[in-house]
Amino acid sequence: MSLKDFEARELVEFKGSKAGIIVNIKRSASFDEIQQSIIERLESSVGFFSGAKICAINCECLSDIQIICIKDYISSRFDVEFVEEYEKRQMSEFKTKYVNNLRSGENVEFDGDVVVLLDMKSGSQVSSTSNVVVMGNIDPGARVVANGNVIVMGSVKGFIHAGALGNENAYVVANDLNAKVLQIAQNIAEAPDDESYEEKIIKPEIALVSEGTIVIESYASKIVK
Repeated sequence: MSLKDFEARELVEFKGSKAGIIVNIKRSASFDEIQQSIIERLESSVGFFSGAKICAINCECLSDIQIICIKDYISSRFDVEFVEEYEKRQMSEFKTKYVNNLRSGENVEFDGDVVVLLDMKSGSQVSSTSNVVVMGNIDPGARVVANGNVIVMGSVKGFIHAGALGNENAYVVANDLNAKVLQIAQNIAEAPDDESYEEKIIKPEIALVSEGTIVIESYASKIVK
C-alpha cells in the first residue's frame, strides 16, 4: 500500500450497510483533502466499486452544501449511485430547505441552507442566511441572495449575490457562469452588454474576491489534482 493510499484510508472509512455504502470521515480535514481522499479510495478499487450504491457521507466538519458538491463530482467521475431517499432522511436533521416547486414571481426565504431542485425562471428569487445550491439553471431575471456561498450545477444568466452581509471569503461556483450581475459582498461584476463575443467553452468556474475585485477562474483545476 502506498503512502497516499494509507493516508486516504486513515481519513476515509467505507462501511457496508443494507442500504448501501456509508462513507465516514474519521477526522477533521479541509474540503479538498476529504474530496481527494474519497476519490483516491474509489480509484484504488474501481472494479469493486463499479455500480455501488452510496447511501451517506458522514462528516461533521463539512456543510451540507460541500457534501452535495462532493457527491456531484464523484458521480461525474465514477460509476456509483447515491441513494437519494436514505440521504434525505439523514439530512432532515440539518437545517436545510429543499425547494422542488418555484413559480415565476415567487420569493423563497430561509434561515439556513437552501437546495433548489429545479431551474429558476425569470422573476423567482431565493434568499438564504447560509448557502444556496441550485441543481438546475438560473435564468435571466431570476435572483439568488445568500449570506454564504452559491453553487449552481447548471448555467447562470440571472443575478447572484453571495456573501450578502459582507463576507468577502464567499464564492460562486457554476458549470456555466455567465451572470448578468454577480456580486460578492460589496464587490460587483456585470456582464458586457455586447453579446457578440465568441462562444466560450462551457466548463466549471469559480468566482471569488481577490484584492477587492471579483475574479473568475477554472474550478476543475482546483479539484483535479
